[in-house]
Amino acid sequence: MQIPFPPKDTIFDETYYIPASQQTLQGIGVNPEHMPLPKIIGAIGIALLGNNWFGYRFPQVVMQIVALYLFYLLARRLLGDPWGLGATMLLGFDTVFFIHGGALLLDMPLFVFGFLAYELYFRNHYWASAVAMGVAAFSRETAIWYFIPLAIYHVYHNYHLNKQLLKRALVIGLRYSLIALLVFLSLLTAYDAAFHPVIGNTYTSIYTTVYVYGGNGTVVSTYISKSVSESNQTITNPVQHISWLLNYHTSFQMNESYAPYDYAYNWISPIDLNGNHSLIMFNNAFYYRLDVFVFYGGKTVDYTPIWYQEQGNLALWYGIWPALGFLIYELIRKPQERSTAVLIMSGILANYLPWFFYNFTGRLFQFNYYMIWSLPFIAMGLAYAWKQLPAKYGKDVLALNVFLALLFFLWFFPIRPPFP
Repeated sequence: MQIPFPPKDTIFDETYYIPASQQTLQGIGVNPEHMPLPKIIGAIGIALLGNNWFGYRFPQVVMQIVALYLFYLLARRLLGDPWGLGATMLLGFDTVFFIHGGALLLDMPLFVFGFLAYELYFRNHYWASAVAMGVAAFSRETAIWYFIPLAIYHVYHNYHLNKQLLKRALVIGLRYSLIALLVFLSLLTAYDAAFHPVIGNTYTSIYTTVYVYGGNGTVVSTYISKSVSESNQTITNPVQHISWLLNYHTSFQMNESYAPYDYAYNWISPIDLNGNHSLIMFNNAFYYRLDVFVFYGGKTVDYTPIWYQEQGNLALWYGIWPALGFLIYELIRKPQERSTAVLIMSGILANYLPWFFYNFTGRLFQFNYYMIWSLPFIAMGLAYAWKQLPAKYGKDVLALNVFLALLFFLWFFPIRPPFP
């Protein structure tokens, strides 16, 4: 793939998204395989703060702070304190989540508007929540995995609370879904109309017969002249945009050597379940190193951004097991308190299982960062688990869990290893 030459010191996919944000600022629609809002925010950061590392990354840092605050409000609402604070610290100490909040990547807007949608929902501001959910979808296509747990919770909670009110709850849910969809489609329509994202080029060959005349006006020879006309293929409507995006992600396949994190079940396993069953829990995944081809100085050249080691925080990622265990146990043991457990467990499964089953289509991952969307729910699930322990143990176990997360954060903190 040829892209404009990126600035120095880019980190992995910043190689693509910084130029995309720069071109967005110029009114050029690019990178349509992902939703537009992160690139629009990147363009705003460049316009306000400068075309430099600060302009690229400062908006991401602010959004991560806002996302963590909104997550704390949600976790405190569902679990109370200190459990909500503990869950927020677990999420904040995750290495992958931390890195994505300090680079011009795509995920922070989804967390901000996704958590905002949840908080507004629990404040009974349903229509404002639906708008936020629509903006979350305009941020990242994976927002659907945040909508699903909220929908499951809405139906289950209202059915459990009062079966007679279920019909009204379903009507509210339908209106909510339609508003979120309308907001999403309206924003995408406006973007496509303004930016006309390019998805390819069409080349048309034009052949013309040229006649060569002699001095007496007669044709002495002929030859065929060929010219090539190039035109851009652009997206003009949201249906075309979504269709192209889905086709891109379902057909795209990177060809690289095998690594344990190619399989989603290895993200939560201390041993390689697909390879030689070796211990992989301390193996760093070089997610932040990517060699790309860029177009610079009239020719295509190799470019290697900064290498960053990234490793999921084991105190959080492996926490999926006790979290699910306690959630299932509580669903069986305390029917009257199921709603919170249903929401958290739905969030974990809705955001993890799609990647788990994706491997069974024969496709592999070259990165394990797709786990990032499950992490907030796993953090709440862990805090929920320790809350179920006897009072004299639960807070101590939570504190130990947070301390281990801090140790792993420091141990796996991304560094710049030497280039080979």
